[in-house]
Order: sequence, then structure tokens, then C-alpha cells
Amino acid sequence: MEASVCIQQKGTVEEFTGHNIRVKIHREASCGHCGAKGLCYIGEGTERIVEIGDFSPDLKTGDTVGISITRGMGNKAVVLGYMVPFIILLSTLIISNYSGAREWLSGLLALISLVPYYILLYLFRNRLRKTFRLSARKKEN
Repeated sequence: MEASVCIQQKGTVEEFTGHNIRVKIHREASCGHCGAKGLCYIGEGTERIVEIGDFSPDLKTGDTVGISITRGMGNKAVVLGYMVPFIILLSTLIISNYSGAREWLSGLLALISLVPYYILLYLFRNRLRKTFRLSARKKEN
């Protein structure tokens, strides 16, 4: 495993869709002992299908592959998924609370302040999909 690889998981090639492949990721027994299993989407279910654009040219349906994401992309995902919403929520809560709004209203405004952020994430989903690229390489059984 490379030093820059953050997460590496094993999967099976399901199908080819244009310039991408669809890979079924199986939950491994090690997920049960991982401290980040509650945060990791791979650990949520028994199977997950992901589309991957960066893959070995010699792959075919049914091959076992190693799927990886770099540490930099993992850090970006944490910032966009957890840190930015937390900062928006907390800053709105503090500002509205110090401006004299009641506590319930401050909490409601803080929650509502996240709506534009998530709408922006949704609108830029195609650009984000290009940024967060998984890669798949053939793995020997």
C-alpha cells in the first residue's frame, strides 16, 4: 500500500459503464473493529456499489480489485462534510445568540443556515465527483 493511500478496500467489478466501472464493495470483518466505522460510508452496509473512473485497462467483469482513495482527498472530504457545516452551524448560533435572539430561534437559524450550504454541495456535485476520484487496480486473490 502506498504512503499516500488513505483507504484501501477490496471489491468486485460488476459492469462497465462508458468510461467508468461499477464495483461492488463487500464489508470486511475488520470494519467491526475500526474506530471510524460510524463515519465511513464503506462500513454502513454489507455491500455498496461505487462508480470508478480511474482503473486498470486489463480489468473485466468479475475481477477482484483494490479500491483506494488518497489521503488528500480523504482530508478534503472531511473538511467539506464535517468541518465546514460545523463552522457554519456554530458561527450562526453564536452570532444569533449574541444578537439577542431567543435560544430556540438561534438553534433554528443555525440549522436553517446549513440549507444553502447543502444546496451548493448538491449543485456542484458533478465537479466534486471529478475531484473525489477512487482508483481501482487488479488484485490477485
